[in-house]
Amino acid sequence: MLTGFSVFEEAKWGTGRVKEYQAFVFFAGVMLALGGLFWFGHVNKDRPLDTEQLKALGFVQLPSPRELAGIDLLTQSGELFDGSQLKGKWTYAFFGYTNCPDICPVYMNILERTVDRFEDAFTTEEFALFQVVFVSVDPTRDGVEEVREFVARYSDSFLGVTGSETKIKDFATQVGVGYERIPSTSELQYLVEHQGHLVVFDPSGNCIGYIKEPFDTVQLTKLFQHLTKHG
Repeated sequence: MLTGFSVFEEAKWGTGRVKEYQAFVFFAGVMLALGGLFWFGHVNKDRPLDTEQLKALGFVQLPSPRELAGIDLLTQSGELFDGSQLKGKWTYAFFGYTNCPDICPVYMNILERTVDRFEDAFTTEEFALFQVVFVSVDPTRDGVEEVREFVARYSDSFLGVTGSETKIKDFATQVGVGYERIPSTSELQYLVEHQGHLVVFDPSGNCIGYIKEPFDTVQLTKLFQHLTKHG
């Protein structure tokens, strides 16, 4: 059966011509559809994500940015970390500890893959606007050297942070991260139960929200694209 052609037209044109015409119409339809998709994508690529889309990415935005105060910690190089290192970049910060047996290695690996993805997907200028920060919530065991070795397993670009018990607790409290020691019968003697979400800082160095767990590189990439254009 012919679609859109009568028996008379087949007889007039010949079967071969009719098939050629049908193929042309089909090809033209496909090209128009692809052109429409390209146009739609081009028009919408710079539009900000709406509330539902951000929610689907696991992003929880604070009602207003939260400024930091009194930060007095150390980087993995032993230098002062006072919060100024957060300025000028969009930061994904993960609070964990180097002896963590499960969640920390998994999420640090995801962040490692995210950095690799960013290097391929963005320009040098765009990539320079991003950083990952690891903050130890076990400063008793995680000194400068331990944090340096830990972040080096994943990326040379990661910034590691540690400090005194009091100062770490204060920093975590300011950005809404909770944690506590849990006694253990293992050689570690204790574990640290902590939240697994990422804390997001804007280029002003303020905490603007969280990325709920679980998360993946695709989510983190889409959110970064949104933040750099509309955040």
